[in-house]
Amino acid sequence: MQLKRSMLAGLLAVPAALFTGSLQAAPITGGANIVGNVVVSGSTVNFSPTFSNSNGASETGDFAGLTGGTIQSLSNGPVTGATSVPGFVSFSTGVAAPITFDLTFISPGVGTAAGCSSSALGSICTPAGSPFSLFQISSNTVLASLQLNGVGYSGASATGTTPVTSIFSTQAALNGTLPQIYGTLVSGGSINATYSATFQTVASTSPVPEPASMLLMGVGLVGAGLVARRRIRG
Repeated sequence: MQLKRSMLAGLLAVPAALFTGSLQAAPITGGANIVGNVVVSGSTVNFSPTFSNSNGASETGDFAGLTGGTIQSLSNGPVTGATSVPGFVSFSTGVAAPITFDLTFISPGVGTAAGCSSSALGSICTPAGSPFSLFQISSNTVLASLQLNGVGYSGASATGTTPVTSIFSTQAALNGTLPQIYGTLVSGGSINATYSATFQTVASTSPVPEPASMLLMGVGLVGAGLVARRRIRG
């Protein structure tokens, strides 16, 4: 009887081990740059469900070869702080193995509510409780940005993950001033824009960069690109 029980336990253990191995995810490395369309209101961030990689951008590590994927929209604010949106982004086209990004934290904006009433160059507006940072980068153009943190992995379940941070910015500056853009959002209106986003894995021994430093660095790069583009057109 004991022999039969041992044999039965052994037979059950084999498929269990196989299923466990197939469901485990693997850590990832590298980074990706994507672009897409978005409609932003005071309560929602409606991403077009598909995106592509940025033209001319270099994807590294496990993101090498990326050409596109899918992204979910955000509602209920979106509120800042800890959250849980499994499968928020799926990098599924052009990569050797699909990569999943689970959203776990929405960073607060780095500006102030008071900044929303100023159109002075360099002003930064963040509506109360908002994840958005709106930057007045010229007399009539505003750049919007937000930071989303989470974990990335390849595989079917969220084990063996890698911390990932991402910065989303409007790809083309919004026409207007901070009071005008802010007024549109709080009055129930919406803004259509194209966005660019950078996803970068973070070593487990390294802290996730602070929102202020990441956003300001990202905005600086985008702003420099916009200025250069205008000079070329001029």
